Amino acid sequence: MNTASVVFERFPVCPITDTGGNVVRRRDIPGFTLTESVYPKGLLLSMHCHSNAYLSFILSGTYTEKYLDQECVCSEGSLRFLPANQHHENEFTTAVRCLLVKMEPLVLDRLGDHAPVLSNPGEVQGPASTWLANRMYREFIAEDDIAPLAVEGVLLEILAQSARSFSAAQGMHAPIWLRRVREALEDSYLLAPSLAELAAIGGVHPVHLSREFRKHYHMTIGELIRKRRIDRACELLSKSAMSLSEVALTCGFSDQSHFCAMFKSHTGLTPAKFRDVSGQV
Repeated sequence: MNTASVVFERFPVCPITDTGGNVVRRRDIPGFTLTESVYPKGLLLSMHCHSNAYLSFILSGTYTEKYLDQECVCSEGSLRFLPANQHHENEFTTAVRCLLVKMEPLVLDRLGDHAPVLSNPGEVQGPASTWLANRMYREFIAEDDIAPLAVEGVLLEILAQSARSFSAAQGMHAPIWLRRVREALEDSYLLAPSLAELAAIGGVHPVHLSREFRKHYHMTIGELIRKRRIDRACELLSKSAMSLSEVALTCGFSDQSHFCAMFKSHTGLTPAKFRDVSGQV
């Protein structure tokens, strides 16, 4: 167990950080610096970069992050990764509150062969990301002596989830016809289109489609459909008051029992437990 000292500070007068925000509180643990920061509506941070990699969990509000060749909207509840020395610009369209995690280089080295995957900015996706991010915040504000160890454990889980999430996105190099099929699947995963229908969209034989899909996306078509349904269920569980049976039917599961079994196999939690730990912070 790491017994290094921990600094946990609250700031009655919010100082400006190197990320441009006003700090509400900060916690330092070996390898990480966590700061809860607020940004006023209308703030523009022109193109800049940081020498460390960052995780950002948006607690409230919305902002736009622009890179040299693209831009994205960062909304409440999203968890994002920003690699070190990545040039970017931030425009805060609303007042924003974030939990920012600055990481030392040795932390990423602990991911071994997965570390090179985290070389581009992006949103950490997947059924585990929502509850991991909320767990991180809850441990961040806890003041008992176990919190630092818990924070470190959650952060390492998030980095592993990030590597898996970004690795799955490497299908950007897939042929155009396969990306067209993937886009169709993303739009119709609740309907479960047949393999023949998807093959017709790509203009290829179903066997060829199955083989190439797995090669480029590292999962089968059926696995993607189930994953997207679980992702949608996670969103509904954390942001709505729908009953478990309503969530099950909305997300394409045959019944609540089937939904609960599939959900736990993907996330390690029952839907009820997920809802409990993923409540609004």
